[in-house]
Amino acid sequence: MEQQLFDRERFDSLLETYAIGRHMEYRLSTDSTMNDARALAASGASHGAMVLAEEQTAGRGRKGRAFHSPAGENIYVTFVLRLDVAGLRAAPLAIPLAVAHAIRATGVYARIKWPNDIWVHGDRKVSGMLIDSEVDGGGTIVFPGIGINVNGDPTQIPELADIATSLRLQLGSPVDRESLLAGLCNEMEALLAQPAKELAPAYRDLSLVLGRQVTIAEGSNPPYDALAADIAEDGSLVVELADGRRLAVTAAEVSVRPAG
Repeated sequence: MEQQLFDRERFDSLLETYAIGRHMEYRLSTDSTMNDARALAASGASHGAMVLAEEQTAGRGRKGRAFHSPAGENIYVTFVLRLDVAGLRAAPLAIPLAVAHAIRATGVYARIKWPNDIWVHGDRKVSGMLIDSEVDGGGTIVFPGIGINVNGDPTQIPELADIATSLRLQLGSPVDRESLLAGLCNEMEALLAQPAKELAPAYRDLSLVLGRQVTIAEGSNPPYDALAADIAEDGSLVVELADGRRLAVTAAEVSVRPAG
């Protein structure tokens, strides 16, 4: 497939936001949009600024894993979000919801695999997110680093062949990256303005894991099995153990166990 550069003018024409996406730093290639966004924030970038790259040479996912980032096919973006207390409470729910909504608007039936991945058909990853934050003199900055497999073919990468897909592979035709990213920005700004308690039901509706048996791996602790019972308003996963006890999981690897 012929690679096409991102059309910034078309993207701008589709934005409906007040702040998110209004300032874009565009890179043909960078080591990591997350690193660039941190530098942008340190230089005083306003809320909603973002770094978009055609290629990342050292992209990373959760727990420091490498994130495959080929050139000219997908979306690799990190936002600078300067959030108040209400926005911080909403962010763990609003950000993955925004990505899921934007992807579903293309016609792909996407769901959220807790905490931040977007999957289709229950077994194929189409998007991953790394949400970092830091405190500066003016408050808390959240950095959502988001990768979406749009028009590439991750199944050609041996380590991704059995677990990843792209929107183009799902739909059978290329997807407009400008419209997708503008939709993501529009959704994110609208959702971050809502209270967390109003976002939780929408997140639950799109959850891939609720009501299913899962395996939880937290740090160096031994993995354990549980039922994914609920999503709390702070974004944590509430699991039910075999003895009926319930635990709130805030940071862990969650594997969905096969049925039967």
